[in-house]
Order: sequence, then C-alpha cells, then structure tokens
Amino acid sequence: MANLATFRANLASTLAAAGRVVYAWPNENITPPAIVIVPGSPYMTVSAIGGSRISVRFDITCIVNAADNQAALANLETLILSVTDLLANNISFLGGWSQPTVTQIGNADMLISQLNIEMVTTN
Repeated sequence: MANLATFRANLASTLAAAGRVVYAWPNENITPPAIVIVPGSPYMTVSAIGGSRISVRFDITCIVNAADNQAALANLETLILSVTDLLANNISFLGGWSQPTVTQIGNADMLISQLNIEMVTTN
C-alpha cells in the first residue's frame, strides 16, 4: 500500500515552489503567507478490494494575513494562482477554491481559501 506520509511530503515539496511556507500537516503555529496540507474527505478510496489503484484526497489551505482587506485579498489571489499553476500537471482531480473567509488562527485573523485535490497511485 502507498505511504501517505510520502504523498504529503511530495505534495509539500511541489507547493514549496510557490515561495511560501508549506506545512504538510496541521500546525498550531502558522506564519502567513502559508500553505497547509490536511487529509481531505474521503481521505483514501480503493478502486476495488485487492485492487492496486488508490485515490488519496487532500485539502490545501492558502493562508494570508487579513490586516488589510484589499491587500489580503490580492495576496490570497496571488497565492491561489501560484498553487493552481504548480498543481495543474501533478494532480488527477483539482476541485474549486472555496470563497475566501476570515478565520482566527492563534490570536490573529487570517484570510483563507481551500482547495480539494485527488492524487491517484498504484500499490
């Protein structure tokens, strides 16, 4: 069976080309702008019992500081476009980006948007 930690690490390496901090797992201390990778839903799907094809989903969250509305949205859009370009050739399924929302992370307000992706591999 595929090593899911390796999938996350490879995905993090690909996304690091966006020039931002990339967390391959949820982290309690986030330094924006950042990209966070967490398991998606459904996390893993096997094509058939005993089958060799496995689909793995991740949610990618882009995070920027929300101190200035106009600048925050511009920064988030730039990060979203960078991530989308980096993933275009490496992912089997690329969902749509969620509407940007303000979320408190730690003691700071952050502007975030999420994308669901699917990677397909064989045993």
